[in-house]
Amino acid sequence: MKINNIYKSILPALLLVAGAFAGCSKDDGPIKEDVLNDIDAVPAITTTIDPAGSQSIDLTNLSSFQGKFAVALYFEGAKPPEKIDVVVKKTNAGGTNIKVYKADVTTLPATYTVTAEEIQNLFGEIQVGDNYDFSADIYANGKKYEAFPAGGIGTGSGPNGMPGYSAFARFGAICAYDPDIYEGQFVVETDEWADYAPGDVITVEKVSENQFSFKLGAPDALPIIVTVNTGNNVTSVAKQVYSPDGYGIGYGAISCQTVDGSTDNYVAPCDQEFSVRLVHTVSAGSFGDFVFKAKKKG
Repeated sequence: MKINNIYKSILPALLLVAGAFAGCSKDDGPIKEDVLNDIDAVPAITTTIDPAGSQSIDLTNLSSFQGKFAVALYFEGAKPPEKIDVVVKKTNAGGTNIKVYKADVTTLPATYTVTAEEIQNLFGEIQVGDNYDFSADIYANGKKYEAFPAGGIGTGSGPNGMPGYSAFARFGAICAYDPDIYEGQFVVETDEWADYAPGDVITVEKVSENQFSFKLGAPDALPIIVTVNTGNNVTSVAKQVYSPDGYGIGYGAISCQTVDGSTDNYVAPCDQEFSVRLVHTVSAGSFGDFVFKAKKKG
């Protein structure tokens, strides 16, 4: 348990604000015209997954995969590109590989349904841990702007973080979630909160077909309920009190919840493993976020 981490983020934040003001001057103004003249106007293209289709590739049932996605102009009414190529990037432990999925697309929006067979025709065998990212190479201003350039910034980087925008549609290859795996004894692999040491054994209990629970090491510990998105094996923990007495050291009740979007939130059924990145908080503030990972005892 790392209680002493509380408030550590406050001072850096104040220093950052002070630094931001110190870096400004009364002579600061708009971007210079010669800089603007060097910037190409490239239409923003968004590539989004259709929730009506498969959200991931289940290796135990490849023929069931129907990955639906749409490619469209992000700003309605904007000038469209001359054309796009819909491309797909495969990423795994061996690096990356990029192929053209659909060439010379001139009508937007465009919708597609990709199958496991099509992916295998492009890249060969699909394996656990493979990610397939679909996006657009954009042709405009007599140039080609790549979605996944080697060592550079892709066409989809500009509007990142804007509402409803997606630079690519990702389909990951997973083993389907099996709730019966996630009960019984698990061996702690990582506990950055430091309630347990690697090798300690904990008990995991099945709560429902897509939920399980475990306890941290507080004397008054309540079960932490983990919810699994069975479409993509992402884990989440809604904010919940797990130590009502705050380990008995006067901080009050301690709660936890997962960090949204963290790649440390997952189940790996093939490896019989789970991981969560949890934020620990009390009413006074946050202690920070810490990874907890465990694997079923063999």
